[in-house]
Amino acid sequence: MKSRLFAVLLFIETAALLLTSMVAWYYHVHNGENDYQAFLITAAITGGVSLLLYLASSRWKTGIDDDDTFVVVSLSWILYSLFGMLPFLLSGSIDNVTDAFFETMSGFTTTGSTIMRNVDDQTHGILFWRAIMQWLGGLGIVVFTLAFIPAVTKGSKRKSALFAAEAPGMSVEKLSPSMHVTSRILWAIYILMTILCALMYSFGPMSLFDAVCHAFTTISTGGYSTHQESIAYYQSNYVEYVAIGFMIVSAINFSMFYFLVSGRWDLLRKNEEVRVYLISIVVLTLLFMGLFVLAPSLDGVTEQQLASYPKGGKDVFKTSFFHVASMLSNTGFASQNSNYDLWGMLFIIPTLLMQIVGGCAGSASGGIKMARVIVIFKFIKNVLNELIHPTGMFSLKMSGQSVDEMTVRRVCNFLSWFMLLLVLNVLVLTWTGMGLEDACVAFLTCFSNLGLGSGATGPSASLADLPSVAKWILSADMLLGRLEIITVLLIFSRSSWITNK
Repeated sequence: MKSRLFAVLLFIETAALLLTSMVAWYYHVHNGENDYQAFLITAAITGGVSLLLYLASSRWKTGIDDDDTFVVVSLSWILYSLFGMLPFLLSGSIDNVTDAFFETMSGFTTTGSTIMRNVDDQTHGILFWRAIMQWLGGLGIVVFTLAFIPAVTKGSKRKSALFAAEAPGMSVEKLSPSMHVTSRILWAIYILMTILCALMYSFGPMSLFDAVCHAFTTISTGGYSTHQESIAYYQSNYVEYVAIGFMIVSAINFSMFYFLVSGRWDLLRKNEEVRVYLISIVVLTLLFMGLFVLAPSLDGVTEQQLASYPKGGKDVFKTSFFHVASMLSNTGFASQNSNYDLWGMLFIIPTLLMQIVGGCAGSASGGIKMARVIVIFKFIKNVLNELIHPTGMFSLKMSGQSVDEMTVRRVCNFLSWFMLLLVLNVLVLTWTGMGLEDACVAFLTCFSNLGLGSGATGPSASLADLPSVAKWILSADMLLGRLEIITVLLIFSRSSWITNK
């Protein structure tokens, strides 16, 4: 069963490679670009391995058990990255395995970190491949398989576990009694949002190619752009506001859009996580606007920092709004005047906090998720209340419903692992030669799947300059963040690799 599922997963990647080769062939005919062969060769290799795995799967008829789910999900992302990096190497776009794997893992996990020094020099095929990688990874590779090829897990009772192992957030919200129908609903919403986003972009100064690529990377909150300057390249307020709107909605639980369309407004209205997320955007936008107004009067602000600030009320509002939407959704797009590394430490600290928190559970966003932050603060409040009122009974509720003890334990467990990984990463990354601050920020940005940090990983830096060992470590952090730690760590459990007969 695992072989068959891996075979189907690689078949989907083969289809994506063939689609990209068609785009590359078009620009070969019209622009003389010659990267289509790299995609065709990669598609042949990936498709061949997929066929061999499918033929081998006929020997085993067993279903997927609990331990298998973690192996399937974790290894599928690694396999996708191993095969997905081949076009970069074969086309000469990237000249070494370390950078190619880093770029590909960053793409599929929608992190958006890049080692490319000049994206504008890349061929259309490479740019399209970077975009479609993020789009596939946004909602989930395995979720895509469950949605459109449910027969691959026929006879298995672990569809929900497969979904849960990959879907970001605290729990899986079924929109239908059948898990593959739930997957289809989510992917239908995802596809419709992508089409709408591409249309909106195309009404502005973007070409159709740029509009499609940016729609892929906006809805997936990935942040890859077809230009080194990102959204700022277009010098368009219209494009920036379109990006703001779709970055915000892409970081909301996709289930909410289904409830919206189906008329279940009460569920949307009662959802505490969405409410806190939207209020946070308003409050943080006002905070950054206030910082831009107050910063010039503070001691220690340099002339260089002042020159990087937006000028005028409209620009201050747009820059603050775009920055909050980009950072809190973990997209990482850059707008005009958005190099926050130049703004000073006063702006960097709240920026990093936004990156760590991220958007809502069940969305394409990264970070530890707004839901977990709400639960942990309410848990702390209950602990304090119990100390003050020892005989009192305090329940933890979210969106009007009680949160069970197991969910609270899982949130605490996740945060404990997060802190442990932070310490371990700082120790190892500093050993590779990175500074203490750079090592801390690099882990936080890669684990939160944002990709933009500060200093060595900031908007002005090139990640190509990082030590090779650091790139492999950060690639692992991207996967840990995308699959939320436990799914990846459990593949190292001995029971995950022993078949129970």
